[in-house]
Amino acid sequence: MADWTKKTTKALKGDLQPGETVDRAVFLQPRGTMGKAVGRGVGGLVGKALADKMGSGSDESLESDSGIAAQVGEAPLVLALTNQRLLVMGYSSLSGKPKDLKASFSRTDLVDVQTEKQKASHHFVARFSDGTAREYEAPKLANDPEGFAAAIRR
Repeated sequence: MADWTKKTTKALKGDLQPGETVDRAVFLQPRGTMGKAVGRGVGGLVGKALADKMGSGSDESLESDSGIAAQVGEAPLVLALTNQRLLVMGYSSLSGKPKDLKASFSRTDLVDVQTEKQKASHHFVARFSDGTAREYEAPKLANDPEGFAAAIRR
């Protein structure tokens, strides 16, 4: 089982400031990824119709095209919460590991994370200090989005 906090700490080795430690990390993918994979797995026209019907499940009311949400960007990515900052990292689908630091924000820029359990994933909404938000899907397997959400409330 992947431990994203451990993997991320290792990948960030040269990017952490003196005294900075990774509290939690979470792997995120575009909303609807799991449902689309299941639909495609059915195959043929039935699978395509099922995947199309499941769609992205996006909440169109979230402001994600500007501000911090736009800078964080779209998944797949790894969010790392340190004792000082919120770090955004890329994700290598080939190795299954976090890669290259893409952005850095103050820890206080992430004001809330809401998670909702689903069958094979968690619906994950990150809300930022400028009023923007972005939603993702956090696969359940080897991931702890609820622990990440709890860490920002400390």
